[in-house]
Amino acid sequence: MIGTEYYAGLDLGGTNIKSVAIDKTGSVLYEKSIPAETGKGPDAVIEKMISLLNGICKDPAMVDRKLRAVGIAAAGVVDMKKGVCKFLPNLPGWKDIKLVSKLTESLETEIFLINDVRAMTLAEKTYGAGKGVKNLMCLAVGTGIGGGIILNDRLFFGSEGFAGELGHQTVEPRGPRCTCGNNGCLEALASGSNIAFQAMRLVKQGATTRIRDLAGNDLNKITPDIVAEAARQGDPFALEIWEREAFYLGVGIANLIVIFNPEMIILGGGISEAFDLLVEGIRKTLKERIHLGPDPDKLKIVKSELKNLSGAVGAATWAMLNMQDL
Repeated sequence: MIGTEYYAGLDLGGTNIKSVAIDKTGSVLYEKSIPAETGKGPDAVIEKMISLLNGICKDPAMVDRKLRAVGIAAAGVVDMKKGVCKFLPNLPGWKDIKLVSKLTESLETEIFLINDVRAMTLAEKTYGAGKGVKNLMCLAVGTGIGGGIILNDRLFFGSEGFAGELGHQTVEPRGPRCTCGNNGCLEALASGSNIAFQAMRLVKQGATTRIRDLAGNDLNKITPDIVAEAARQGDPFALEIWEREAFYLGVGIANLIVIFNPEMIILGGGISEAFDLLVEGIRKTLKERIHLGPDPDKLKIVKSELKNLSGAVGAATWAMLNMQDL
């Protein structure tokens, strides 16, 4: 056993709450996931979070260890210094919720809050695909697009802690309206939701495509995974959707390259499962758009390694780092 202390991490998402406990080396000692049931409101969800953390402490494998601190990763805009969830778009009623203070009423330990994709970025940098890389960016492409930035081995948060919203850079000024209120965000053009929407529109228009067959003629069953499978089977409509996806991701990544000059881009989220359909198109776009400064051929584009537990592990690691600074 390496030490007796451990750090707990919770990843609060719109569907599930994932929990882990890690030791000082980052080894996962415990993990559990439960439905978030966000429709019941913030107070009910917070009770679930408290129950999960108490469950870690009471687990037979953990009772002889000491909980040092807790990290919470939340999918949305958070104020890390105040411990407040400013706005979590996938959780009804989560606006200006003082999460840390509510949790500390029931838990006698230090608690630290962080955005979920910043937590994922930290986990990938510390234990995953970005280990040993000093400068990298992480893009998590799923229902939306989140991001995180590592500069000179440290998470970069900017002046107010909000740096890393890479999905809300403008890549098409007259593009579609994004959920954030802007037009032409990367998220509005390249999220998993948009891939499914494009495919549904094609099927509605009567296109002869494998997407229809793989979805069993049910529009509600069309997902990015189905569109990826159709593309791998050579369906031209599906291939065009992925070509468009790679183009817009390439535009966004090109912007990051000329601003930050990273060594590596890590693709995470559900869309990373279609990495084979994306990487060549992304590189093609980078070569077309970058003509001064960094050489795009030197950039490493890799798939995330930690997958489902990355947010919770990153949150626990965030707690560990903060305790070292105290």
